[in-house]
Amino acid sequence: MNKKLRFGILGGLLGLLLGVFGGGFLGLVVGGTFLGGFDIYLRTGFEGYELAAYIGAAIGILIATPCGFVLGQKLAGQVRA
Repeated sequence: MNKKLRFGILGGLLGLLLGVFGGGFLGLVVGGTFLGGFDIYLRTGFEGYELAAYIGAAIGILIATPCGFVLGQKLAGQVRA
């Protein structure tokens, strides 16, 4: 496995972790602020903040993982002086 691919995979894994935690946190903030007044629990069985955290984590994964992969490949391709 070459260096560029290893750095890409490592960057993708770090992006995955950051996407889960960052997206989940933003989902909690948005869900706790805006979705607290709705009766989402009666229809879905989830609280509003909980549902927003899951959706935020999923969106964070979808965005941060490819960005981390590309960033890791770019860092591996740089020439160190």
